[in-house]
Amino acid sequence: MLQEKACDLVKAAQDTRVTVATLQAQRTSDELWETLYEKAVSLAATMDVSPSMPRGGPQRNRPNAPSITPSDFWRVNMFYPFIDHMVTEITSRLLSSSDRFVVQSLMPSNVKTIDDSTVKAIFDACGSDLTDYDSFSREIQRWVTRWTVVESPPSTADDCLEGALKLAHVELYPNIRRCIELLLAMPVSTSTAERSFSTMKRVKSYLRNSMTTERLSGLALMNIYREHEISAEQVVDIFARRKPRRMALLFKATQ
Repeated sequence: MLQEKACDLVKAAQDTRVTVATLQAQRTSDELWETLYEKAVSLAATMDVSPSMPRGGPQRNRPNAPSITPSDFWRVNMFYPFIDHMVTEITSRLLSSSDRFVVQSLMPSNVKTIDDSTVKAIFDACGSDLTDYDSFSREIQRWVTRWTVVESPPSTADDCLEGALKLAHVELYPNIRRCIELLLAMPVSTSTAERSFSTMKRVKSYLRNSMTTERLSGLALMNIYREHEISAEQVVDIFARRKPRRMALLFKATQ
């Protein structure tokens, strides 16, 4: 759900709470751990590795809590820290700021769902960066009237927070614009950046270390936006017209 640009952050936060509760329940499940441990033992047996515990004194760079059996050792020193790390990361990245996700109700297509409780929730979440509640409430009323009475919501391409930010004029809707800016600045999902990093790993290999920035950006964009069709004929024409070449890539019709 977080991979989409027009994702519903409120629903994502609700489902994330379900995920956190599931992880916490699995952390205390003896049956789940026994199943995971048996799979690990079976996988290790294929490489002639027997279950064991590290020997030696206390470790400073990794968990090494004392245990009686290998199963207890890996459960305490690997399974528990892994689950706790996942719960902490999910909570800090998504759930700790979920109260501000209600700002997405200010999108033109969502203004019909705004009521007094929604206005109060937005002000409580972003009140420290806004003027006062009365001005903010009147501004919301004008914003709702604009998209329900005067104008129609924009097309799908502009029906997002970025589109709403363009439509919220800084002099007419300063508080609404500030709320949208706060939500857009939150590091909720880094899918776009992560997608770029993954693309760079595939495109900029050891054999392409000498490519220029322009070529790297072009190849990365082609790899990310694969749904856009590229005309090979137009590419060849642009390539041929840049400078004279030994091979004739353009053929002019003779009269």
